Amino acid sequence: MRRLMFRKKGILEWEELNPLTITAENQVIIEPVSIARCDLDLPILRGETLFRAPFPVGHEFVGKIKLVSEDLVGLYSPGMTVAVPFQISCGSCPSCLSHHTNSCESVPYTSAFGMPPGAQSFGGAIADEIKIPFAKQMLFEVDQKIDPVGIASLSDNIAEVWKLAGRFLNQKKDPKVLVVGGLAGSIGLYTALFLHQTKKAEVLYADTDKTRIQLAESLGIPVEHFTTFTKPTNKYDLVCDASANKAGWDFAVRSLGKNAIFSSASIFWTNQWEIPYLEMYNQGVEIHLGRVESKDSMEALYPYILSGTFTPEKIVTRTANFNDAKEAWLEESIKLVITK
Repeated sequence: MRRLMFRKKGILEWEELNPLTITAENQVIIEPVSIARCDLDLPILRGETLFRAPFPVGHEFVGKIKLVSEDLVGLYSPGMTVAVPFQISCGSCPSCLSHHTNSCESVPYTSAFGMPPGAQSFGGAIADEIKIPFAKQMLFEVDQKIDPVGIASLSDNIAEVWKLAGRFLNQKKDPKVLVVGGLAGSIGLYTALFLHQTKKAEVLYADTDKTRIQLAESLGIPVEHFTTFTKPTNKYDLVCDASANKAGWDFAVRSLGKNAIFSSASIFWTNQWEIPYLEMYNQGVEIHLGRVESKDSMEALYPYILSGTFTPEKIVTRTANFNDAKEAWLEESIKLVITK
């Protein structure tokens, strides 16, 4: 079998391996059929993060079951379409039972497909096959009417929609929401689209990138384009930051109204980061940071997708064939999906 490896800064290579085999109970081998590039993947390849090569790439994916362990015969069958949380979780440890599957205690902390440290043990999704441990916990069956390309990002960049916005909407009556776009490009767009389509909030999408603004506008999302972010003139009940840069972050935190909620998908590779602490304290702001809870967020968002209320496929801007993944993975696009 083949899998795509991140070898060093800016360099990807195909690697040949023996076919995967079932080695224990509660395992499934699947063939990835749609693999999305996460907003973080290009910065990783450019050496802009703390992740270091080598490791197999690809962590957002939907696949079809090829093989199951004997104990799962009857529960899962070859050909079934499944989405898989990118975070490895057992489903039975104290963290998993407390709905913190991003911190499963049965595997090394932050274990995941397609990113260190877990990728060395669990592999990456740009591969002919990938083995899923803890299958009864990890597999998420997908209705056949849903296009796998549209939900390839379900486990992470789409799941961020729930982390940033979905879980807070019942806390505010008719909330005004600001989504600040930026380097977490698809996350901001997925979030704005969800809010716009579900009509659960009055949403504004703000960004300095004209391409993302044009995509949002074409989907009917209210937008504001900035050449550079300036001092905000409006205040919001919920501010969702997907900027991943200081100017966007500053604009986001200065846009918070009284008793507002601030959520962020940005990752800054430092412990030294400024916030207007006194201002936020006096306004009674809630701050929500941290890694997404992949499994729970997938489960929360799936009904909106199944019903057609939320159509994340509209954010996919490019597809490429599996055989062209080595080249396509390095090229700029808002949301790339590799297909088989």
